Amino acid sequence: MKKKIHDKATVDKAILLSIAYSNLTHKKLRTFLTLFGIAIGIGSIYFLLSFGLGLQHLVTDEVIGSQSIKTIDVSTPNSKIIKLDDVTVQRITEITEIDEVGRAYYYPGSFKISSSESDAIVYGVDSGYEKLTYLNVIEGTLPSESDVENPLVMNLASLQSIGLGDKPSEILGKQVKITVPLTRVNEKLGTFESDFTVVGVMDSGSGSELFLPSSTFRSLGLEELTLLKTGLNDVENVKKVRSQIESFGLETSSPVDTLNEINSIFRYLNFILIGFGGIGMIIAVLGMFNTLTISLLERTKEIGLMVALGARSVDMRLLFFFEALLLSAIGAVTGIFSAVLLGRIVNIFMNVFAHGRGVKNSFELFSNPWWLLLGTVIFMICIGLIVVYIPARRAEKINPIDALRRE
Repeated sequence: MKKKIHDKATVDKAILLSIAYSNLTHKKLRTFLTLFGIAIGIGSIYFLLSFGLGLQHLVTDEVIGSQSIKTIDVSTPNSKIIKLDDVTVQRITEITEIDEVGRAYYYPGSFKISSSESDAIVYGVDSGYEKLTYLNVIEGTLPSESDVENPLVMNLASLQSIGLGDKPSEILGKQVKITVPLTRVNEKLGTFESDFTVVGVMDSGSGSELFLPSSTFRSLGLEELTLLKTGLNDVENVKKVRSQIESFGLETSSPVDTLNEINSIFRYLNFILIGFGGIGMIIAVLGMFNTLTISLLERTKEIGLMVALGARSVDMRLLFFFEALLLSAIGAVTGIFSAVLLGRIVNIFMNVFAHGRGVKNSFELFSNPWWLLLGTVIFMICIGLIVVYIPARRAEKINPIDALRRE
């Protein structure tokens, strides 16, 4: 009976790695073209995925903004029976998962500064609402932080509507007349009109908005809120708490809904982007397979001699695995570096272009999370080890006598 002796490596792995490196550098042009193909393939996939993730973050930030995903907006259906009054608010605040609430009124109205007049949405908010809704104040303070009687915060859009958007600091301290037709479920309650002092300017990125203290509307006898914003202790409780609140006959909405829709859309987009990048990846894989196969055919006698001198067939298999490992790792790192560099260049040009068209804030079109960097390298190494399997098995099965006889 024959004993199997080719089952244990005898050549040190560091030596095999050195030989693999020498083999690749010996055929510089072939190795360069192979690495170039791998870099193009893996770089295109990384570039497209990075773009998809960056675009997803950009859209998410634009749509959700600074809203906490741990908040739920509560409103009433168009009904005279169900009211968002103090009794209902108390029932909601008793839900253990809710940490805090913010009260708000809002009505369509108009404002007038000197001889300039425009329409706006007029909000009456308390300090809880200010805390749960990030209000980006760029000049002055929030209504709850001001000692001025009848304080008012305007947004940039409202100032721009009357031609005062260029110098927001100059509007502070100005008197503004606000007119609000008050309604409740299609019932007219009269018209509120009063003068307010501008104490702050904010950038909400939306239409014309004015923010007053909620006590302004409360003092008019309006006990029914337009909106109640709740802050939860954990985002995992959003679904449960929404069900509880909706059981009271109220309507709810949450940034989580929008976030889930955005993630769903971009999940499919990323698959499409991977498909486009996969075309280059297929070319890279074929190039690697071709390089390793030709390398095997050219070094058949060399492999036979190494086996004749004491190397084992498993050493030959490891040798080709090391070559594939080097090609995959170097190609992946080069491709990722090139993709990141290209992404930075594109991002700079797009920001310059956007700023030239009046966009003030900078943005990032590409995202490079650590898990994408690491995952791409590991993915390419795994692909390389799969591709090298056939050439490595062939190298392992080479008969040294037949190989040397060809000389």
